[in-house]
Amino acid sequence: MSLHTRFSVNEGEVCAKVVDGEAIIINMSNGIYYSLDGVGGVIWEMIERGYTVEEMVTAISAHYKVSPETVKLDLECLQRDLVQENIVKASTEKSPQGETQEWQIRQNGSYESPKLNIYRDMGNLLALDPPMPGLHEMTWKDPAAESTK
Repeated sequence: MSLHTRFSVNEGEVCAKVVDGEAIIINMSNGIYYSLDGVGGVIWEMIERGYTVEEMVTAISAHYKVSPETVKLDLECLQRDLVQENIVKASTEKSPQGETQEWQIRQNGSYESPKLNIYRDMGNLLALDPPMPGLHEMTWKDPAAESTK
């Protein structure tokens, strides 16, 4: 992983929301959901905003007063998990906001290595009722009109 790498959310399959500093992430294609809290929630917001790895390391190490080497190693582990779970993908595109990121980390507290929490218990439920691609494009017949024929 290069310091200039950006990661982008796999928007075709993933929905996510950050609530009170915790990122709640759902992979709609397989029903697995995830959470990232603490520093992980901050990292998720930075991924959504298009930060490079270098920008993330610099901002997090300065805010939490931890060595850049520690942050880089933790970030590598987390991003490996996110890519493996098909939640994010590496991107070489420039940030939509431009090169300079102006954003303040709002979360206080001490630094703890970010960990992707994985909850696989919804996968079986989704297998019983999977989302149907193209469902919104189907034409539907009115059952009342069918019964009058």
